[in-house]
Amino acid sequence: MALGEDEASNIPICQKWVIPMVNEMLLDDTNVISVLLVDTEEWRHLLIDYMEHGKLLDDPKHCSKIRQRAPRFLYYKGTLYQRSFKEVLLRCLGEEEASQAMEEAHSGIDGAHQSGPKLHFQLKRMDYYWPSMVKDCLEYAKMCQACQFHANFIH
Repeated sequence: MALGEDEASNIPICQKWVIPMVNEMLLDDTNVISVLLVDTEEWRHLLIDYMEHGKLLDDPKHCSKIRQRAPRFLYYKGTLYQRSFKEVLLRCLGEEEASQAMEEAHSGIDGAHQSGPKLHFQLKRMDYYWPSMVKDCLEYAKMCQACQFHANFIH
């Protein structure tokens, strides 16, 4: 419907925002809790920041630790690698990638539900690395329900 030149129409305007402005929130006497989702600091980011940009944390202990560890790592095309003692480059994994790699190596196509040390050895052979690798492999093997169900009973 089009209005002519001589016709008028009233349009109501809402003066209240659905989401209150910051100033209104500060003036209210209500308790407001804001939640900000922050990504957890991954162990790889500290090394990458140091190797790419020379950035270090303010803590002197962390600075010396990162400086000591950095020569054993290589950052190439967006991927961090660790040089093993045999000069093999091991791809550094984050938390989610590590759990996926453990699941695949333990109970995937090639997995034979190995124990923790064997799982760690197999992941190293697959050229993967993360700092808590041994501990994570031991815990993963202990938590596998199929392994616990079919384990040898000690009499």
